[in-house]
Amino acid sequence: MNTNYIRSAELAAEKISKDSYLQNIPAIKTLKRLDFERPLTFLTGDNGSGKSTLLEGLAVAYGFNPEGGTRNFNFATKDTHSELGEILRLDKG
Repeated sequence: MNTNYIRSAELAAEKISKDSYLQNIPAIKTLKRLDFERPLTFLTGDNGSGKSTLLEGLAVAYGFNPEGGTRNFNFATKDTHSELGEILRLDKG
């Protein structure tokens, strides 16, 4: 039985705008579905491969503030995050 907070994430790639920088990020370009089968996940890759962007997108899709904090404490200094959080569909545990 999978009791992870996030079981999987699915990307609606057709919703990424054509001029979005997400089109050029390797981890996003090839992402269709990401299954989390273990309670701990490591994201590895070269600089610029999309690790931080993916993690930020997952956090926003789950309801967290992209700039940090908690789900109940949101603030914004400058809106610089991508639209990834709005186009990821999460299967929550």
